[in-house]
Amino acid sequence: MINTKKHNIADITGIASSSICLVHCIATPLLINFGASLLTHPYFNYLFISISFFSVFKATEFATNNKIVTLLWISFFCFLFSSFFEDSYHWLEYSMYLFAVLIVIGHILNIRYCRKCKNCTEEKDKFN
Repeated sequence: MINTKKHNIADITGIASSSICLVHCIATPLLINFGASLLTHPYFNYLFISISFFSVFKATEFATNNKIVTLLWISFFCFLFSSFFEDSYHWLEYSMYLFAVLIVIGHILNIRYCRKCKNCTEEKDKFN
C-alpha cells in the first residue's frame, strides 16, 4: 500500500497557511483597534507568501492534473499581486480574500485527486 500522508503535507500546509492568512487579513482592523499592531507588521504577509509559495511548489512538483496545477499557480500569483498592491488599490484587498480561498480549494482538490490517482503517488514515491 502506498503511503500518501507524506505527499499531502504540502497541501495541508498550504490549506493551513492560506486559512490563517485569510483570518489574519479579515481580523487586521480588529487587531489594530485592540492595540495588537505587532501582528499587522508586513513581515507576517511575507511569511504567509513564503509558506504559500513553497506549499504550492511542493504540491505541484509531481502533480499530473494540469487544471489543479494551473488553479494553484494562478491563484498564488494573483494573491501575490494583490498583496503587493493593496495599498495603492483598495479593491485588491477583497481579491486577496478570493485568491486565498482559491488556494485552499486548489489544495483540497489536489489532495482528493492524489488519493484517487495511483500514478500520482507512485511517481512521488520514486523521488522520495
